[in-house]
Amino acid sequence: MARSINRKELKRPDEFVSFWTRLGSHISAHRRKVIAICVIGVVVGGGTWGSMAWKEHQAAGETEAFARIEKTALAPLLPEKGAETKSADEENKPDEDVGPHFKTDEERLQATIKQADTFVATYGTAGLGRRALLVRANSLLRLGKGGDAATAFQQLLQGESDKGMRLVEQDGLALALEAQGQVDKAIEAYGAMASEAQAAGNFYADRALFGKARLLQKQGKGKDAEKVLREILEKMPKTLLRRDIDDRLAALGDQ
Repeated sequence: MARSINRKELKRPDEFVSFWTRLGSHISAHRRKVIAICVIGVVVGGGTWGSMAWKEHQAAGETEAFARIEKTALAPLLPEKGAETKSADEENKPDEDVGPHFKTDEERLQATIKQADTFVATYGTAGLGRRALLVRANSLLRLGKGGDAATAFQQLLQGESDKGMRLVEQDGLALALEAQGQVDKAIEAYGAMASEAQAAGNFYADRALFGKARLLQKQGKGKDAEKVLREILEKMPKTLLRRDIDDRLAALGDQ
């Protein structure tokens, strides 16, 4: 029975051992290269982990910084002198609204713009940076700086790919142009906004058309304004602006 054993099968264990023996000898002869490769692997792996950790830290810092902009923009104003003071119980009650307080809306808007500028300088204009620029543009508009606001909205529109945000920015641009007395350009902006809104399923289209009608009425073009208002009711009968449209139509009818 021993004679029937195939000699080739007896060689296989020896071949297996000799393979690892040769591999060990090769590693021993080239251990410097092997060690270098292992070190490189560890460094690369550690660098990748470090990069991921840094990006997460950066994202967290960016989110916190943007939250501060929002908190400033929504900060309450200090009560005027002579206003009703808090009772003793209210004074002792923990203040849940911890944050900045401003004397005037102008002061609050200026602080918001300053924080938005700092945010963009630190984190750039991508991602939340675009939202910071939008907050800045709106703050400029509310401050009465129509020219600066119009420029800010136009710059946002040039690089905006999000359809919904484009409509918001076009609305801001139209208001900024109106604030400068450029009513014709504001009407054009509302017209472009309405076209894009209708292509996007009528989202914001009623607001765009209502803005256009309002400015047409401001120019004394009552019939044109009425036509646009009735277009809203025809195409968007469930519009949330129904009461405003009815009031404006009634006013146009009385003219």
